[in-house]
Amino acid sequence: MSATVTHALAGLAGVELFAHEPMSRHTSFGIGGPADILAVPTDPSALAALVQTCRQADLPTLVIGNGTNIIVRDGGFRGVVIKLGEALGGIRRQGRRLIAQSGAGLDRLCVQAAEAGLDGLAWAAGIPGTVGGAVWMNAGANGGEVGQAVRRVTVLNTAGEHLDLTPAELDFSYRHSALQQQPLVVLEVEFELVEGLPADIRRAMYETIEKRLSRQPLKERSAGSIFKRPPGDFAGRLIDCSGCKGLTIGGAQISAKHAGFIVNVGGATARDVLQLIEQVRQRVHEEHGIWLEQEVCVVGED
Repeated sequence: MSATVTHALAGLAGVELFAHEPMSRHTSFGIGGPADILAVPTDPSALAALVQTCRQADLPTLVIGNGTNIIVRDGGFRGVVIKLGEALGGIRRQGRRLIAQSGAGLDRLCVQAAEAGLDGLAWAAGIPGTVGGAVWMNAGANGGEVGQAVRRVTVLNTAGEHLDLTPAELDFSYRHSALQQQPLVVLEVEFELVEGLPADIRRAMYETIEKRLSRQPLKERSAGSIFKRPPGDFAGRLIDCSGCKGLTIGGAQISAKHAGFIVNVGGATARDVLQLIEQVRQRVHEEHGIWLEQEVCVVGED
């Protein structure tokens, strides 16, 4: 990255910059080489200026939230990683609607919805990602999906313009949204919920969290579900039936608690994880004739 570009980034107000920042510090997996620059904007206007500066300099960019559904390769990311966190995590209420900035934690949104007596997000209790990331991938669990409650998503395009997208334009489907094919940054999301009793909503949330704790390796470092659910079946079941539960390469292991998860048992590298993914996919295909599709995003270079 040239000195001129670095100077331009350093001159942006409201943006914290970290050079050669290990991405292992910013992913739930605890894995990933350094980003040339990690940039953390503190308000929407700073984010817009940052995006435009990167576009003008033709810099590769990667936008992340809590880094919960991502594998950054061991060579890191050549360009600018933009991290949207709690500085862009406001949540406000308008009647039966909650409007959340992209950096807001999805779990915190669930709690605030319950406190307001608004139902429709209890299925997401305990999911560690941010609102922006959840909408980008149409996160889901326990029969629910984020897209079911979304009524509007405000995004930032590369020209620095704000656009409002409707559910039809977002084209939600299983673990998919139209945002995955466009260079847009989520600014805020408007959710339309239904009224309910706070006690009932909290009870449903607690039951969801207890179920997740009993079935998933939430106390270990992972990137969540590694594979998408194949039609008519479950990735974890297929992996388990293929004899892969507990399979280990380096510091990466197929969880003994839930075979749909790969966990970092200590010192795992991205190479370990990616090799394990390919070995599992091959074995499931040999046993069941199904090629599992990755749910987790892989970025960066070796």
